[in-house]
Amino acid sequence: IYITKNNDMYVGEDISKIDEYQNVKNLLSKSQKVILINENNKLNIVRYPFKKFGNNILDYIDVAFPIVHGTNVEDGALQGYFKTLSISFVGCDVLSSAVGMDKYVMKTVLKDNGIPVLDCILIDIKNYNLNSMENIKKIENKLSYPVIVKPINLGSSIGIKKAKDEESLKDAIEYAFQFANKLLIEKVVENLKEVNCSVLGDFEDAEASECEEPVNTDEILSYEDKYMSNGSKDGGTKSSGMTSLKRKLPADISKEMRDDIRKLAVETFKCLGCNGVSRIDFMINTQTNKIWVNE
Repeated sequence: IYITKNNDMYVGEDISKIDEYQNVKNLLSKSQKVILINENNKLNIVRYPFKKFGNNILDYIDVAFPIVHGTNVEDGALQGYFKTLSISFVGCDVLSSAVGMDKYVMKTVLKDNGIPVLDCILIDIKNYNLNSMENIKKIENKLSYPVIVKPINLGSSIGIKKAKDEESLKDAIEYAFQFANKLLIEKVVENLKEVNCSVLGDFEDAEASECEEPVNTDEILSYEDKYMSNGSKDGGTKSSGMTSLKRKLPADISKEMRDDIRKLAVETFKCLGCNGVSRIDFMINTQTNKIWVNE
């Protein structure tokens, strides 16, 4: 089932073919719009609009796998929809999805539980537009340059910019507000190394994966690093997504740091109440060996 940006659902022979998404409008024109209806404790996939004659039930769902990315599907909204439909689903529940997607809320929860996160400033678009300089001074008083500006609830490095002075900070804030109404500003980690660690389990029992180290072409891992580099095998520009990202596995870190990160990953997973499998991203200052949970 494909969910559009307008939250409409479609099924069809071509929905699972990735190349078809180069022209979504054409894909939808030859696919069938559906709705989900729970009837007699069975979740049916129903043709919509209904046909006057014949069967409108196309299939049914035993359990839902949310293989999804981004707003409305990764942030608890889709999980809440599944709850309303009384269908079992894989992965994090409503609360852990919502908390994990909101960078500021996640930081406050982790910080309150003794898990290391960077200090940050939260600003919103209304207050910033009312008094931008007051917000700028608030940031400068708490954090020293360079800083990094992030939309509060997006991933994939979308809307992120680094600022080294007041002018570039204003530019970064204006840019990030194109993607979200709330922003997070953090101090840039010097001598940065990024390491990822996945965790499998639930809040009662969970285990960490091996640590991996993404290899980025910039000081921060960009959208281009993640999705647009090393595309096709024949030298074309077609991207194979995150699978094309260069990475070191296992990560180039000491055994002690590996143990610390894997322990922190499990603690973060349990603290946020996650289920299934989640990836926790860490930032390391290679000079001080200090570790922070990023997201």
